[in-house]
Amino acid sequence: MPLFSEEKRFSKFPVTEKGWEKFLFIAFLALSLFSFNLRLSNKLVDYFDLAREMKELEKRESALSEEVERLEKEREYLDEDWYVEKLARERLQLVKPGEIVVKVINPESPEH
Repeated sequence: MPLFSEEKRFSKFPVTEKGWEKFLFIAFLALSLFSFNLRLSNKLVDYFDLAREMKELEKRESALSEEVERLEKEREYLDEDWYVEKLARERLQLVKPGEIVVKVINPESPEH
């Protein structure tokens, strides 16, 4: 007589309709849980991506607010006559009538 008879070996897994129903139910349940897990993980990834993007946008908003403040201050300066005159003299090399422009040449510069 063999150590394990065919009857004993397969008796642990009864092939009855009830057994298949239980197996199919467990397989369906496992597949459903796996599918739910995939959907949940995708939603979590989306959530963290949106949270990261929101932080970046908040930083950008802060930087833009600072730039707006700087530009408003510059606009206030541009409303002042003395600032407009300063810019005209420095950037455009303009002078008032009767003024003489004196340029100081640096003797150490490579151009001279």
